[in-house]
Amino acid sequence: MNPEQKAITGNKKKSNLSSEQKALSEFYEAFNSRDLVKMSNNWAHSDEIAMDNPLGSIKRGWEEIKSAYEKIFNGRAKVYVEFYDYTIHKGSDIFYAVGRERG
Repeated sequence: MNPEQKAITGNKKKSNLSSEQKALSEFYEAFNSRDLVKMSNNWAHSDEIAMDNPLGSIKRGWEEIKSAYEKIFNGRAKVYVEFYDYTIHKGSDIFYAVGRERG
């Protein structure tokens, strides 16, 4: 499997993307525009979800994850990231992406 090098930023047309790339693009669009409503639409609202990020410990459940994004979005620093060097792995009703971020 060859990793995709073309970065996902959320700034490009989504019509040419696979459903998995579209979901990733919508996430980065929400993140890079500091849009908590769009971010909320991108995450499941379940206690079973988890996020591990470089700014803190593992967050579990939407409320903890939302709180982490609120801190980032309301902070003084303008954070911009893009996802690249990634592979997408599909199951029957789920996918995950493995890659790198830069920003």
